[in-house]
Amino acid sequence: MTDDEPTDAPEQSPLEHQEAPTGLAKQWSNRSNQQTTLPNDDLDVKSEWVGITVYLPAELREELELVFREHSLESKRSSGAELKKLRHYYPLVVALGLELLEDAEPRDIAPLLSYVMDQYETEQ
Repeated sequence: MTDDEPTDAPEQSPLEHQEAPTGLAKQWSNRSNQQTTLPNDDLDVKSEWVGITVYLPAELREELELVFREHSLESKRSSGAELKKLRHYYPLVVALGLELLEDAEPRDIAPLLSYVMDQYETEQ
């Protein structure tokens, strides 16, 4: 057989079957991401980090919570890692937002803020 000839081998699934110990059901795992721990998993952020209070429009707060739940569920399903809101999610949201704002021109800030307010139906 040469590299140019097609093979009859079935396409590999991202799910990998593993035989479980005797007497247990088959165990399935996702091969695409085997990471099962996230950074700072053992950190007590309430005592180690500095707290901050943020006030958000209700609609934006609801969207923040919904996106967290979606990512948390996907993280648990794909890698078994439990995404924590204070330890993982909020720092990620802030860091990514800061990266975007660092690249923004000062003249872009007011239109960006107007866009956010319009998106989340808040009064200006």
